[in-house]
Amino acid sequence: MPFARHVGVEVTDAGDGEATGHLELDDVHSSSPDRFVAHGAVPYALADTVGGAAVMSIVGRPTPTIDMRIDYLAPANGARIEAHAEVVRAGDSVAAVDVTVTDGGGEQLATARGVYKTGGGDGETAWESAERATD
Repeated sequence: MPFARHVGVEVTDAGDGEATGHLELDDVHSSSPDRFVAHGAVPYALADTVGGAAVMSIVGRPTPTIDMRIDYLAPANGARIEAHAEVVRAGDSVAAVDVTVTDGGGEQLATARGVYKTGGGDGETAWESAERATD
């Protein structure tokens, strides 16, 4: 996924409805010019990407995010953040995933619940289209 690569997300394992990944934090991820605190979108992007990978490990194709709710528990201000995702329900049309985001030492930074589209609908989707949409 180009966006995940751009941000620095690396999915390290995905299978049987679970996935893990990490992101090495850098100054470009900070939300403060005075001290390093990762912008909230950084752990969110990690959680969403790893959650999607957990679902893909079951359905075998890209699964667009329908919804993701995240609770931030502590600031991400270290050198690395990690995520573990587990599919808690995989249905014909949607899957639900729980994701835990931690720092490099295991401190919990965020918890998330993602819902991903696994089926339903006919025709072309943004993930299957051969052409890039332009304005």
